[in-house]
Amino acid sequence: MPQVFINGKLVDMPNSVDSSSIIHASGRNNANTGTRAVIVEKQNGGGKRLKPGESFSIKGGEKFSTVPDRVKAATYFGEKQQWQKQLIAEQVANVSQKFFKNSTVELDDNCNWVVFDKFKLPNDWQQANPGKVFVRMMLIFPDQYPELPTSGFYLPSSLSTPPNASHFYDRGFADAFGVNTDEMQAMADNNWKWYCTHIKPGCWQPARLKQVSDWKYGDNLWDIIKLCIDVLTFPLDD
Repeated sequence: MPQVFINGKLVDMPNSVDSSSIIHASGRNNANTGTRAVIVEKQNGGGKRLKPGESFSIKGGEKFSTVPDRVKAATYFGEKQQWQKQLIAEQVANVSQKFFKNSTVELDDNCNWVVFDKFKLPNDWQQANPGKVFVRMMLIFPDQYPELPTSGFYLPSSLSTPPNASHFYDRGFADAFGVNTDEMQAMADNNWKWYCTHIKPGCWQPARLKQVSDWKYGDNLWDIIKLCIDVLTFPLDD
């Protein structure tokens, strides 16, 4: 039975599976398979996004990740409670080790935002921006995090979009930061643009917390980072 990595964990899998089997094998047995997508990762970046129920032949050593389906958020820059700050700080430290090794990570004292210094652009974005492989990427946490996820993400305004991409704006929309005039000005002053992607209602499934460290058993910042990579690699057609 071949061994593969699912969300970073080594798992035994049959030779042929479908996307729902991969989601269950990720360790989240109570996950609604209709609210998550499966990505088959490739060593050179990018990968294949499996369709719901799609069969797939497994090869040993392959890497898979699961991400929430996309679409919305809330209010920003209020005073977060101490347990929220601890949870966000732990999640930032966790994803920094996995996605941003040997790079600078800036976390706001009140845990309102985080900036990762070396976010790796997918191949199409690298081709549209010659010479740029790593860029700064910012996430802004809603006051209700982790009950509500982040809404979209922020990349340098100097980036050019590849032909198959859109949804990269000088302002935020819906419930994202960047909607009002002051917020738009703050984005412009700091050279950020917002990439629109929302997690669909009901698809964000954070853990029920008995203690702060329980965040690992539900959707968290790891899933958000993977979703950011996913939306840039596989843009929707809307």
